[in-house]
Amino acid sequence: MQDWSPNDLKVNLEKGHSIFLKLWKKGCGACKLAIPATDRLEASNEHNMTFAQISTDDYPEILEIADTEVLPMFFVFVGGEMKGRLEGFKGLDKLKSMVEESFRG
Repeated sequence: MQDWSPNDLKVNLEKGHSIFLKLWKKGCGACKLAIPATDRLEASNEHNMTFAQISTDDYPEILEIADTEVLPMFFVFVGGEMKGRLEGFKGLDKLKSMVEESFRG
C-alpha cells in the first residue's frame, strides 16, 4: 500500500485511476487490525486498483474533506468517482463486498 498525500489522491483521481484508499491514524487499534485484511485484498487485487493510504496524523485536513471522524475509513474510486465508502473496520468480507459493489455499476 502506497503512502499518499491528499495531493497524490487528487492527481490520481484526475487521471481516472481505480483506487482503494484507507485513511488511518498511528496508534489506532482498529487501523492496525485492518492491516492483514487490506494486505490480503491488495494481494488478490482482481480489479487492478492502486492501493493507497493517507495518514491523518500527517494530513489532519483529510478528515474534514472526507467528512468523517471514524477511523479507519475506506474508499473505492472508479474512473475518478467515489463508488464505495466504509467507516470503521468490519472485517475482510465487508471490504471485499464494498470493492465488488463498486465495480458492478
